[in-house]
Amino acid sequence: MTAPVSLAAELIGAVVDAAKFSPRSRQVAIGPSEIGHPCQRRLAYKLTETRPTWVDSDPWASIVGTACHAWLASAFSAQNLVLDEPRWLVEQRVHPTPGISGSCDLYDTYTDTVIDWKIVGTTTMAKAKSQGASQQYRTQGHLYGLGWERLGRTPREIVIAYWPRGGFLSQLYLYREPYNRQVAEDALDRLTRISAAALSLGVDEHPERTNLVPCQPSDECRYCPYRSATRGDGGCPDAPTKATPTGVPGITE
Repeated sequence: MTAPVSLAAELIGAVVDAAKFSPRSRQVAIGPSEIGHPCQRRLAYKLTETRPTWVDSDPWASIVGTACHAWLASAFSAQNLVLDEPRWLVEQRVHPTPGISGSCDLYDTYTDTVIDWKIVGTTTMAKAKSQGASQQYRTQGHLYGLGWERLGRTPREIVIAYWPRGGFLSQLYLYREPYNRQVAEDALDRLTRISAAALSLGVDEHPERTNLVPCQPSDECRYCPYRSATRGDGGCPDAPTKATPTGVPGITE
């Protein structure tokens, strides 16, 4: 007779299984939310469609974020219905460059403002307030801005809206800066260089060579889907102990 499974374990298991097969989890193509990530190696793994090696992560924060995004989309779509003239463009797909697209959370047509939601915990909220938005988040906003430009809009500002995962609406924090097309173009150029480096290394036939692409270890490594789960799985070490090889072709920050 098999040992009984606790109800808690069954409930958690059902949630984890659903998260694994969500459209967000199964996304293969790289998008604006990832392009500004500081780690070149992580981007190289993504560009070469390397299969994630680390899947034993708790998806709850992502689930809450997805649910909040859906609720906010409904709220702003509903507000458009009571306005004399619709103000908000909600969850519209934009293309900063051919082959790369993303769904922008919100665009304010009254002020030409690009708005991106972040549903965060206390640590991320405190860091944003003290240090501003991360380069990754800022890049995402400017890439959306470039996408709106290509649709004929004239974005003036990007806003990263940090909603508290727990707490009150009054804790909303807005990071703002003028839209700068150059930030987006620089990020796309960097992505092209990383892609060219992966191609020159022949990672399609020698996937282990991805580890020759520079890695930028940080606290974010614990969330990386390409971190090593077991020895020999082809993943990236959590904290490399050896110096990253230099002179890798195509890599220039």
